[in-house]
Amino acid sequence: MSAPAPSAADRRAPLLPRRLWQVAIDCGVILLVHAMATLAFGPVFGGVDFAIAGIGGAIAGILVGIVSSLRPLRGWLVTVAGVVVAYVVVGPALAVRHATIGGVIPTIDGLRELMLGSFVSWRSLLTAQPPVQGFPSLLVVPMLTMLVCATVATVLALRLRRGAAWAMLPGVVALVVGIAFGTRIAAQPILLGVVTACASIAWIAWRGATARRNLAEEVEVTRDDANRRAFARRRLIGGVGMVAAAALVASLAAVPVAFTDRQVLRDDVEPPIELADYPSPLAGFRTWHKNFEEATLLTVSGMPEGSRLRLATLDWYDGTVYAVAGSQESSASGSFSRVGDAIGTSQPGTPAQIQVQIEEYSGVWVPSVGYAERIDFAGDDAVALQSSLAYNGLTGNVLAESGLGPGDSYTIDAIVPEVPEDYADLEGIPASEIDMPEPEDMPELITAWSASNATERTTLDNILAMAATLQQGAFSHGVGDDEATSLAGHGQRRLTSMFDAETLLGDDEQYAAAFSLALDFYGVPSRVVMGMYPGEDGFDGEGEAVELTGGDMHAWVEVSFQGVGWVPFDPTPPEDNTQVEPEPQPQPDPRPQVLQPPQPPEEPAELLPNTQPDQADDDEEDQATTGWLIVLAVAGIILGVLLLLALPFLVIGLLKRRRRRKRFEAATESERLAGGWHQVVDEAVDLGLPVPAGVTRREVASSVEDRYPRSRATAIGEYVDAGVFGPGEPHKGEIDAFWKDVDRSVQAMRQEASRRSRILGMLSLRSFLRRRAERRSR
Repeated sequence: MSAPAPSAADRRAPLLPRRLWQVAIDCGVILLVHAMATLAFGPVFGGVDFAIAGIGGAIAGILVGIVSSLRPLRGWLVTVAGVVVAYVVVGPALAVRHATIGGVIPTIDGLRELMLGSFVSWRSLLTAQPPVQGFPSLLVVPMLTMLVCATVATVLALRLRRGAAWAMLPGVVALVVGIAFGTRIAAQPILLGVVTACASIAWIAWRGATARRNLAEEVEVTRDDANRRAFARRRLIGGVGMVAAAALVASLAAVPVAFTDRQVLRDDVEPPIELADYPSPLAGFRTWHKNFEEATLLTVSGMPEGSRLRLATLDWYDGTVYAVAGSQESSASGSFSRVGDAIGTSQPGTPAQIQVQIEEYSGVWVPSVGYAERIDFAGDDAVALQSSLAYNGLTGNVLAESGLGPGDSYTIDAIVPEVPEDYADLEGIPASEIDMPEPEDMPELITAWSASNATERTTLDNILAMAATLQQGAFSHGVGDDEATSLAGHGQRRLTSMFDAETLLGDDEQYAAAFSLALDFYGVPSRVVMGMYPGEDGFDGEGEAVELTGGDMHAWVEVSFQGVGWVPFDPTPPEDNTQVEPEPQPQPDPRPQVLQPPQPPEEPAELLPNTQPDQADDDEEDQATTGWLIVLAVAGIILGVLLLLALPFLVIGLLKRRRRRKRFEAATESERLAGGWHQVVDEAVDLGLPVPAGVTRREVASSVEDRYPRSRATAIGEYVDAGVFGPGEPHKGEIDAFWKDVDRSVQAMRQEASRRSRILGMLSLRSFLRRRAERRSR
């Protein structure tokens, strides 16, 4: 059945609750306030992309608020659906532009990243190191914040006649979110405070004056132009004074914030990178020399003279390996933060730009130099590598959790600290006072060796004396037939056997670990560094491309000096120091030889068919598991969206059901009669019928029955009048039958209404607002 033609009153009703020029002013102020809130994200993002995402989200939210405030579409369900549609349509272009076609058309990867970003980007933003401009999907935070807040603000500004001041609250919430997810450095606090306060107070004052003027016109107050003009002038002067006072207060309140640190959420959130998940690169040091001695690991160009390409800085010894102190130890070297392509650094030194092309190297540790300011990846895995970057600003170490591999390349803009060319320049300079993690299971022989070899007076003399003693040992990787036997590893047992022998024997791995432990015994802040440099003299500084092989992998020790920084020391002997004093061999004790019978040949063990390893099956199972995980993730996202859309239906439906039960179970029969009438009228209001206020029940019934003839509203209204105003109290059985007629009337109105009106009526809150307005007027 088609819906009846709208009445003349409906045709005269405007599409928007306010005039167009008023709507323009409302939206302009809302956009200004949300633009100020967007600027609060400036210090944590940097650049201008965050402003585009935030202001773009605010504009989209304002449009959603306007559209959902049109008379045919007015309702909170349409508003929620509009926010979801706007997020899906404009979100990729504003927040994940790298995953779009031409920067506009969304792709499947872009939509997946956008949906996941709505949940995970909030914590990722708190754990990323500012500025995070190039970090994928983090722009979801300012875009989604402004989209939701601007939508709510616009809806409140356009729909509320009284209490319009609440429309400024979402803008304040957006500003608080920007501050809480920002950094300790305030983003132009005077500008944000003054503009937000002045714009909000001026708009609230203007809306209040408009509401009073409209009210005067409605009740036809007698005009007194002279007094009204005088009162208007006083009100204008008072309003200007209030705005000026607000600007002054906002300025004074913002000044302390501009010059002091603030407490923000990122101060209370630990970075999610757990170094215990990654093995120490020093544990695999011997592998590079054994398997990649002549293989090209990577090609690097632009390295400064005398610099070294570092992989990892290791400062904690657990008795087995040297590693980066993670959550199990309190050390700043283990605090890795998410970063984008731009990295903020304040280290002094010389700027340098290096290019790295990965050949045979693989791993999560990104070879770098100095302290990185910017990292740009290239290749097929550039986006994955860029999104998995983590950085430690104290050591300069860089991690890429997705892992480097052949074919990857990147460029690093870095600051390379100045290093003294001669150790004599460090004379008289004390070591820095830095709290380093305490080593576990210190080898006793290293402690004894340290006490017997460090006998000079100054710290520098002790360091140089112990390094010179270690350099007199023998060198061997233990991987060649012509090399002395030298076991890999640097655990307690390996270092103990090294210092228990007549001659020290090992390579960079053992000598660097032993030297750092010896320095720690004397309280000298030291750390082991693993990295690469060609030959013995390092890079020549000409900037030419240099191929680095597994044989160029080294480990050394760095010591921190006050005012100088970390200075490298090489305790490893030269590679041509291979002479090892033979250990005395025990004399043989000859025994008579007895011919032993031959052992019977053993048959080769056969594996059962069901125990044969099948790598293809494992790969298929991994692929199937990954596929199911993707399916479950997509299904979870779809289910979440459906639940979000269904939530308003459930909540509002429960509220209306509770209201009907309360009316049906009223204390007196007269109240039950009146409740049934209100049930009929509320249903008509929710279906979109404008019911005038302050008129008789007969007039309301006539208006309802004109729109919905099958509702029998006139007969129900007359029965209610007779029961409420007539003599005596209606009988309970009659009221129960009356409520059956009410339910039939409500069902008939729903059948006569269009499908769109029925859906919107289920989500409509007009009846609640109308009843509230009637109670307030009474």
